[in-house]
Amino acid sequence: MWYLMINDFQGKVGEIVSGGVYRFEKGNIVVDLLGKAEGILLKREQSPKDDFKQGQRIRAFVAEVKKETRGPQIILSRTHPNFVKKLFELEVPEIYEGIVEIKSIARQAGERTKIAVWSKNEKVDSVGACVGMRGNRVRNIVNELQGEKIDIVRYNEDIREYIKAALSPAEVSEIKLDKEKLKAEVIVNDDQLSLAIGKHGQNVRLASRLIGWELDIRTKDTSAKKQELADKINEAQEAAAEAEVEVVEEDSLVQLDGVGDKIIESLKESGIKNVEDILNAGIDGLTKIKGIGEKKAEKIIKQAKKLKS
Repeated sequence: MWYLMINDFQGKVGEIVSGGVYRFEKGNIVVDLLGKAEGILLKREQSPKDDFKQGQRIRAFVAEVKKETRGPQIILSRTHPNFVKKLFELEVPEIYEGIVEIKSIARQAGERTKIAVWSKNEKVDSVGACVGMRGNRVRNIVNELQGEKIDIVRYNEDIREYIKAALSPAEVSEIKLDKEKLKAEVIVNDDQLSLAIGKHGQNVRLASRLIGWELDIRTKDTSAKKQELADKINEAQEAAAEAEVEVVEEDSLVQLDGVGDKIIESLKESGIKNVEDILNAGIDGLTKIKGIGEKKAEKIIKQAKKLKS
């Protein structure tokens, strides 16, 4: 008997089932699935807004069917993002019929869901279809989720427009993209910053999950200061690098054993600034410099090779 039950409910994994609250076990809810079986809604799979009583009707998403020694265990969920997706499929005929497609969904159960939709038919407005006349369709879903907020976002292949829609209700002023790293710096006016970020970062976090990009929200003033600081850091790094090269070049001549200051000065005047220049000049080149004979040139080259090694 229970083998038939497993087969029946394994075919329902990923679907929504209805039942009645049968009993409570340590925060978990045991659901009577219309007399056919019992499902369990674990505490972690319950939305923070859920508040059910014994005998009350309940709808949930079938997340998994486990084979246990005592019989099958049907794991239910009301926090899974696909629970909301399936509710839209049930409520919106255009989605069920394949005219409107759900492209992506991001959810923080009990708080907010963002869902991106797209219409395959230019005559059908994807967002309008999901909202319904006077908001009836989306209101039914919100009621099922005990008041969880739902943002219906219009999907767009233009990533800039998609980001703007995903961050709604905030208004975006400018977007700087890093397509290789899938990162975007989003510039907003000061009065839009709190809206863009959302309570405890909720709005930007869900928008980021929805589109699959990392979003960095900044005001115009902050962005300008960030760029100015980056420019200063680059200038300082370049200056430090140049200074280091100059120090290395001059110090390398000073490190030549047995070579006095006058000879070093003569080398510099002749355009020889480091050991590399000495080795390139060779004996012939060094002996052309005033004050350097053949033996002195050989000694300088010997010292230069030691420094080079």
